Amino acid sequence: MVFGFFKKQEPEEEEVEIEPVSFLGPLNGLEVNLKANGRLVEAGLMRAKDLVTDALARRADTIRIEPKGPQALVTVLIDGMPYPSGKLPKTEALAITQVLKLLAGLDTKDRKKPQAGGIKAEFESKPYTLSVSSIPIADGERLMVRITDQKLKLDTPADLGMSEEMRVKFRELCASPGLLLVTGQSGTGTTTTLFALLRNVDAYIFTIVALTDLGGRKLNQVTALEVNPEDDLATTIARAVRSEANVILCEPIQEAGIAKALLSKAGDVMLISEMAGKDPPSALLQLIAWSGEGLPVAAGLKGIVSQRLIRLLCSDCRQAYRPKADFLKKIGLPAEVMTLYRKPAESADPNAAVCEKCNGGGYYGRTAMFEFLEVTDGMKELITGQPDANSIRAQMKKDKMTMLQHDGLRLVAEGKTSLEELQRVFKV
Repeated sequence: MVFGFFKKQEPEEEEVEIEPVSFLGPLNGLEVNLKANGRLVEAGLMRAKDLVTDALARRADTIRIEPKGPQALVTVLIDGMPYPSGKLPKTEALAITQVLKLLAGLDTKDRKKPQAGGIKAEFESKPYTLSVSSIPIADGERLMVRITDQKLKLDTPADLGMSEEMRVKFRELCASPGLLLVTGQSGTGTTTTLFALLRNVDAYIFTIVALTDLGGRKLNQVTALEVNPEDDLATTIARAVRSEANVILCEPIQEAGIAKALLSKAGDVMLISEMAGKDPPSALLQLIAWSGEGLPVAAGLKGIVSQRLIRLLCSDCRQAYRPKADFLKKIGLPAEVMTLYRKPAESADPNAAVCEKCNGGGYYGRTAMFEFLEVTDGMKELITGQPDANSIRAQMKKDKMTMLQHDGLRLVAEGKTSLEELQRVFKV
């Protein structure tokens, strides 16, 4: 078969069977009738368990099954890096896809439109969430399963790897009215950062109201305001302000109407939202386009934060080295940085010992590096003109704002990642 991690290797080289994953029901709470789908369950359930068990044993964060002609390609992503996991006959891949859709509470008969759901699961006594999405393609359906370890705490900016300096900056910004945006591409942790920033607000000092779905997240001291379907967004925000809200979590900005409504109320209350974008400059340009002019953006926007994920060096096998002073100066690190770290060099000896924690990969887990576009006086002047991405970045550098490269070098200096990994991320 295609997989290869169904057994763990103990130090004595004894093979220990891994207990397969347990599927505990769909996230949407629907009742799954396995008996009524007996043939599908018989054809796909154990194969689906094998596939997911293998992925969990390898610390995968994503499983992708993509039909290609008479076969389907299986890929797993570990710390965001793709690893081919072989091929399946198309009929077998279809059975796995359909049974995972069934377990996620999705419609197995509908293969013509995208669907998304989730499965509660348990593996080695740890709870997981499997976010399942199916997308119709020419050869059938592409299945994506995103794996979330429920014990992995990613609640606060500190959990995400944000520096103390930036955390303080955001707390200060949230103390007065304005619009704060989180931007990023799909799969980069944009929504996770959004909710982390909301938790960064002092809920004992400020009243926080949510106008959008919290997605099952637990946020202490955050009140969900019941939205009147007859009210537009600006009216709803005004009603929240009358209820003495200081900070309001709003729906994502997806079109001009939402952008204009938020900017029109940014002078009354602190608004936090998200929008899709490659980076802060592109998000700013989109916001200006939706607004129709730069003045409302310059007046209401406080800043745009984005993030990019980067792999962490394995703490068990990372290797220290002493960089030369001129090298540190060249890459922009302070001279007092005496030690940097990198992954171990690959050994030519096939019998060489391999790190048990990272399985010889040199990296274990990921963190985020951040970029923040703050609307300074200089940036306001630029926004009311005719900015482009290059001029926006030039202003960010002039005002010494936090850039991805700078934050990445901070992680390198702290020994959390390597220069090689930083270079890889910026080449992607």
